[in-house]
Amino acid sequence: LAALFALQAARFAARVNASGDLVPLEEQDRGLWDARLLACGFRHFDASMSGDRVTGYHIQAAIAATHARAAHGGETPWGVILALYDQLMTVEPSAVVALNRAVAVWRVHGAEAGLQAWRAIEGDAKLREYHLYRAVEGHLLLALGDRESAARSFRAAMECPCTEPERRLLRRKLGECG
Repeated sequence: LAALFALQAARFAARVNASGDLVPLEEQDRGLWDARLLACGFRHFDASMSGDRVTGYHIQAAIAATHARAAHGGETPWGVILALYDQLMTVEPSAVVALNRAVAVWRVHGAEAGLQAWRAIEGDAKLREYHLYRAVEGHLLLALGDRESAARSFRAAMECPCTEPERRLLRRKLGECG
């Protein structure tokens, strides 16, 4: 758990820009990531791997570590991330894990496959008010060129509870729909 917290906290300075707008992980300036916290996270992660039990926290930390090891977003090994989400689905299945897995499916197999993975959890009551559920749908539809449907998804995401920086990011994505 310490590894997961440190690896996630290392990115705080890069998560928002000077205007207070969210910066998606793949666009973050990794030079702003806290090297001390990354080292701490990797140290705790390595120590946690010495045991013979694998928990959801181990797998979540492995996902965070995999993102952290990429020099920039374009070098993210999405196949590894997808395999880790597949493993997490067996250890701690949840709608949110399935949603994150759908993003990894998209990055590995394309937007149509990602949308199919998203559709596997479509209608899950736990996700109904989760803005990222509709936001992921919007990203997938936009990647497929369906701007009208993507716009509907981003609008639906903005109707869910979320922070103002999240709402501004959704508005920017809505703007990309034309």
